[in-house]
Amino acid sequence: MRALSKQRVTIRDIAQRLGVSPATVSTALTGRRNGVFVSEETRRRVWEVAKELGYPLERLKARGPQLQRVALFCPPRPDSLLISGTVLELSRLLSQQGFRVLVHMSHDRKQACSVAQQLYRRQEVDGVIFVGSRNHPDELAIGEVPCVVVGEVPEGVSVWRVGVDNEGGGRLVGEHLWALGHRRVGMVFSEVNPLPSTKRLRGLQQVWQERGEKFPDEWVLRLSSDSESELMEKLPSFIQPKRGRLAFTALFCYNDRLAGMAIKCLRRMGLRVPEDVSVVGFDDAPYAELLDPPLTTVQQPFDQLGALAAQLLEERLSAPPEPPKVLVLPCRLVIRASTTSL
Repeated sequence: MRALSKQRVTIRDIAQRLGVSPATVSTALTGRRNGVFVSEETRRRVWEVAKELGYPLERLKARGPQLQRVALFCPPRPDSLLISGTVLELSRLLSQQGFRVLVHMSHDRKQACSVAQQLYRRQEVDGVIFVGSRNHPDELAIGEVPCVVVGEVPEGVSVWRVGVDNEGGGRLVGEHLWALGHRRVGMVFSEVNPLPSTKRLRGLQQVWQERGEKFPDEWVLRLSSDSESELMEKLPSFIQPKRGRLAFTALFCYNDRLAGMAIKCLRRMGLRVPEDVSVVGFDDAPYAELLDPPLTTVQQPFDQLGALAAQLLEERLSAPPEPPKVLVLPCRLVIRASTTSL
């Protein structure tokens, strides 16, 4: 259908064509709630008709995003750098820009989805940010609520997201250890965070596979918790199944916290780091360089994740309906004294 060229197209023209209220059209185009709830399907139809009629959509972009109230959802895990660092940065940035920030902490990610929907439908928030990986699709069952995830999501799940290249980080570790001569490397895997753990393991395994070598499942120590007691119980038999003989010359731990506990456990076993076993972590926590020895690790750009998450949510609310955007940031290997050549 031809655009209305002889007169200026208004929101009322779009509303009349679709059989909806002007408030619905305004909400769909600008992101302002206006006291109404607009589904993603209605939003898509409004934008299609607006383009068809020749509505000046460029004016909407010039006005900028309409984000005013944001809810941050995260599990109560102060030991997690992804959680604490990103939430603090997000809260700081959004508050500086005049936005109201609500932080909701809960271990139950399904319940968080329900709370997000309630807050959105009651118009208490304009959008939400989930900090931390979503391990199952039902942990993202939030309907039409505009959201951004900081972390990993299951493959096939379409959502606006910002995260780090966990697989690339695993490759950095594998290439570093291979260059040092290590051929038997154990991976300390966190079942608490299976998605990033799987990608980090995959990156490590690729280094071996590309060189025609196998990386068997027996080289992976899977922990059901992040507790020190479980690691202390399982690591000795994993790394030294037979007395006097080490199964691995290096360990790659899911994060720096586990790496620090692994170093402690190895010392209790009478083993030296890195002379007997090299150890690598992931995160580059502030304490990583204070460990004895200072920890070789993969640095995540935590300072960028919060800023990009806020930027994505603003864009999500103000942009026309489009496929979700995914931003993946590269990691960097920080080499310290916990790794050495054979």
